[in-house]
Amino acid sequence: MMWRQVLSDDNREEWNDNMNYRLLQKLKYTPHLTAQEKHIVDYILNKPEAVFDSTAHELAKLTYTSASTIVRLCKKLGTKGYPDFQLKLALEYQQRPATLQTTQDHPHNPSFTEPGNVLAAIDTVPYLYQQALDDTRRMLSAPVMLRIADWVKQSGRIDVYGSDMNYYLAQQACAKWNELGISAIAHNNANMHYLNTMNPNRLTLSFVISQTGENPSMIEAAKVLSNKEMKVIAVTGKNHSTLSRHCDETLLAYGYNEQLRLSKMSSMVSVLYIFDMLYMGSIQDTY
Repeated sequence: MMWRQVLSDDNREEWNDNMNYRLLQKLKYTPHLTAQEKHIVDYILNKPEAVFDSTAHELAKLTYTSASTIVRLCKKLGTKGYPDFQLKLALEYQQRPATLQTTQDHPHNPSFTEPGNVLAAIDTVPYLYQQALDDTRRMLSAPVMLRIADWVKQSGRIDVYGSDMNYYLAQQACAKWNELGISAIAHNNANMHYLNTMNPNRLTLSFVISQTGENPSMIEAAKVLSNKEMKVIAVTGKNHSTLSRHCDETLLAYGYNEQLRLSKMSSMVSVLYIFDMLYMGSIQDTY
């Protein structure tokens, strides 16, 4: 049975009652999968329509696995079997805002990009926020986050560098840390006089924000700090950027690249999420 058909309101209501753990979330984050299961998950995340149009045997052929492996994965993800997995994935897939569904085939759809379309924004903005949060979480490395959280706790001062929009994100992050009694200062661009005259201090922790990782001012700041053997963390959307090469660690922020106008919004949510996680880690030892 194909799941591209319009699903009934009864089925939709039934699935809405069980949305606490979304199936797509489970696909992205379920631990302890075998190599074959991970391959199937990656295939489904890249081509979800294959699930809607294929039987378990057909999907097994597409993924070079077996139907029994497909069924075992479906049960591991909390569904009763492959037909139940098809139904739940189809229902969740249809929960996406209609404007975003259309945008995949027609990226210049005016209903999505037209300024002032507030009715479309009611659905699309929460979706974009959730997408940014989900993908940022997926890109996070737990060991890296724990290491940076320890650096924050051990620091005597935190500097956060950012230009334009990123400066305001830096200010928000610093304001929260200052409320906890942790000295934190936001810097708009690289203040070369300050950077060149500051005394090297291993207790000063620096974050440098650049979505592309190629902002010349941010790269220069990271270079100077690195040369002084101070801990520097890049917050960027590009893991192998010039900025990352001059930093001790990199925290990846997400940007919605399909629509340039909206990439800033998703990037802001992603960067705030990263700093708020570190802020929450600071609270536990402060209160």
